[in-house]
Amino acid sequence: MARKDHSHQMYNAIPGGMESDEEELEELMQCLKIKRLADITTGAGINGCNFDATLDAEAEKFFKVFREKWNMYSKRKSPHLRKEFGKALMSHPEPALLLALKIFANCPDSSNVKPKSLSHFVLDTVCKLHEDYPELLGEKGCDPNTSMIAFNFVKMSGLLSLNNAVIQAYSLSHIRELLLPKLRELLEAGHVKEVTQWAISLQLTHEFDMMDLAFPLIAVEKLPLAEEYLDHATEQRLPFVKFLDSLLHKEKSVFELCAHLLSRYKNLKISDNVLSYRVMSKIVSRLAKKYGFDGAVTPNYKFTKTCSYLHYLYREYEKSRINLTSFRELVSVHAYDYALCKDFVSYLAAAQAHSEAIYWYRQFKLNPNDCPLEIKSQMSRNGSTELTNRESDASDEASHCVASGCDMYLTMDLPDECLNIVETAAQFERMLFHLQKEHIIYLDSEWMQNVCGDDQLCVLQIATGHNVYLIDCLARENLRAEHWRSLGANIFNNVNILKVGFSMASDLSVLQRSLPLQLRLQMPHHYLDLQNLWLELKKHRSGVELPYGNVNRAGDALTDLSLVCLGKKLNKSNQCSNWANRPLRREQILYAAIDARCLLLIYNTLHARVSFINVAIEKCIAGNNFLRRGANIK
Repeated sequence: MARKDHSHQMYNAIPGGMESDEEELEELMQCLKIKRLADITTGAGINGCNFDATLDAEAEKFFKVFREKWNMYSKRKSPHLRKEFGKALMSHPEPALLLALKIFANCPDSSNVKPKSLSHFVLDTVCKLHEDYPELLGEKGCDPNTSMIAFNFVKMSGLLSLNNAVIQAYSLSHIRELLLPKLRELLEAGHVKEVTQWAISLQLTHEFDMMDLAFPLIAVEKLPLAEEYLDHATEQRLPFVKFLDSLLHKEKSVFELCAHLLSRYKNLKISDNVLSYRVMSKIVSRLAKKYGFDGAVTPNYKFTKTCSYLHYLYREYEKSRINLTSFRELVSVHAYDYALCKDFVSYLAAAQAHSEAIYWYRQFKLNPNDCPLEIKSQMSRNGSTELTNRESDASDEASHCVASGCDMYLTMDLPDECLNIVETAAQFERMLFHLQKEHIIYLDSEWMQNVCGDDQLCVLQIATGHNVYLIDCLARENLRAEHWRSLGANIFNNVNILKVGFSMASDLSVLQRSLPLQLRLQMPHHYLDLQNLWLELKKHRSGVELPYGNVNRAGDALTDLSLVCLGKKLNKSNQCSNWANRPLRREQILYAAIDARCLLLIYNTLHARVSFINVAIEKCIAGNNFLRRGANIK
């Protein structure tokens, strides 16, 4: 479709005979909401001096012919156009950089530079010439007035590559002090994106504060550019993250707290969406994680996140997904201040969990004035103390019965002497000696969730045919870096030992980040992920019959594999527990050992019952790519 001639359209809207009446024309254009573009040469020089863009006869003749060629060949990107234009700039007696600006000003699209426009071509060509032939500048370089004109011509283009090329060719870094007032004028007019790009390119970020650029960029949903700005304005990172966290107030909305600030951004289109609690908390989390700030820097975000986590723990306990002991362990760890304790007791009371609310009210030693009314009335009844104790004990016993039930859940089939806790150097070295004799091992890990940071690796489980090793990853005094490097070199990076796991990318991510194993994951052909193998078996048209059901009628979680292959599910009631606690409870030890042992049992079952298992295993191993984007391997 041919492009419309907007100037022709404009004059068609004007009654005949009025085209020459300038005042009438101006008034009519305003009524029609037509904006007349200012002449870019007006005030383009230093101190607002106009720029004379008049071409001499030779240059004007060349440019007239060149425009015709451009209109004819530009869409096919003919390479001879650039050569011809460059040759003309080089051969003309006027300095090439100044001549290019004059030709740019004479381009019909100079007020609206686009990547494929003639005006863009002109400046891009002269910048490339400067890069190839620096002598174009002469001995004195580009004079300040020419530099200022070049800046004014491209300041609103928004084309970062062109701007950076102009900075180099026209030596804009030499007039940074003169450009700073210009950038502040643009900022006042609401051009925060353009000013940020110039501030970064000209290394002027230190001349602006976080409320000049960083916050308005967030407010107009330009988070990637705000991050790029903060990457350069290093001194603003900490105060800015603290400021954003201060907007996550417990009682006031983000918009209320920002209202007095938004009045300074009159020419910006502020996004109401970003000034909401949910979005702002995600931004705080992202920036804090990127720049390595802990919960001490973001107390409001940490409080909200921890409140949500405590509520989640109770819901999981209520659904019997975690047992009472694990639930109370984790609440004790994460309820770190009085406000959190008060909030959690109120949440339990609102959820009608009166006995648990009473337990935590007493455990936290809350002020009676902060006790919910329904809990007060419950405690004032006769025998409430005894009732509460009995209810808690009964609940604990019921949870224990579920956790230890043999009929529903898989239990450990090895004696206790085969469950080896590794927490000293001697134990580690004995384990390493035995592991080097194996051809296949089974891996799992347990970590402690960190509400506002990376999870903490606590236990690494390695199962063999007759043993399960539970390595204490927190025994830093006894297990030093050389021990972990030896484990990495002799076991993990040993291509003669197949490592089997389930959803291995997450485990390997935590291992790589937490321990100096020095994993060589670019060659992952000695790892087998049972999750991928299971999905591969599901592609079989009629499914695969296993001892306790068909693959296609089972889910994809490890407990589903255990049920179909072994006839029993995995008890996950200790999965979410305090794995940093030492010593570990017996239930935790058994849970961690069974998680690794079941991988061996499932693998052996698949080997015995699936005729084409070797082909499927080879296909899964060949498809390993733990370094792909999204695999979360750091």
